[in-house]
Amino acid sequence: MKKRKTISTIVTAVTLAILVASCAHTQKYAYVSDAPRNEEMAIANNYPTTIFPGDQLYIYVYSQNQTAVKPFNEETRDIVSKSDNKPIKGYFVDDDGYIEYPILGAISTKGLTLDGLAREIEARMVEGRYVKDPMVTVSLMNFRVTVIGEIKQPQLLHGSGNRMTIFEAIAQCGDVTMDGIRTNVKVIRTNGNTQTIDSVDLTSKTVLDSPCYYLHSGDIVYIEPTPRKKRIAWRDEDWPRYLQIGTQAVRLAYVTVRYYYIMNR
Repeated sequence: MKKRKTISTIVTAVTLAILVASCAHTQKYAYVSDAPRNEEMAIANNYPTTIFPGDQLYIYVYSQNQTAVKPFNEETRDIVSKSDNKPIKGYFVDDDGYIEYPILGAISTKGLTLDGLAREIEARMVEGRYVKDPMVTVSLMNFRVTVIGEIKQPQLLHGSGNRMTIFEAIAQCGDVTMDGIRTNVKVIRTNGNTQTIDSVDLTSKTVLDSPCYYLHSGDIVYIEPTPRKKRIAWRDEDWPRYLQIGTQAVRLAYVTVRYYYIMNR
């Protein structure tokens, strides 16, 4: 009886160990696994709206007098980019941060957000007595994010809105592979003339408060391979090369020893 009880205890302990290990392994792949269920969580409204050179902007003006704003709503016409002479739609922000806008002429976007540019255009229309009650909307047309690494479909994503979450970008690429590290996803971000590299843990609720939760246009998301994948890659890609080098080294050693033996006979 005592022996049977001991065996039962051992089986129970092994089973619990397997279950714990299984849960810990699952947590590596589950997104936001530590977030509370059925509870509201605030998400920081930190998606980018700052305008940068190279952006393409959609600008629409609304007024009670639609005839007055008609000359300003020409964003659907093709405008030739000064950089590559290719026709684009919308308003292209040049290298100096300016756009060429109908009637108002050149407008600087330096340091302005999308809403800030909208207010600037409204103010100029009122000051110039072109429109009494303008309501301007500015949105980004060429939002783009690059996702590479251990992702099923690495690609350059183009968004039609002003924001994209890191989960949306990953979903559009078919999700992270089983060989990707979800706890340390790198986001490479360009801010003017500088670049920053941040890390995001997709398995933790902290991702919701991360400045990288909302991606910026031009961001690069990199999913690093697991150590297992790195070992497989080394075995498949580097091992044949090292084997060849080793074989050549053995041959050279053999020739050297044989030459030394012959010369000293």
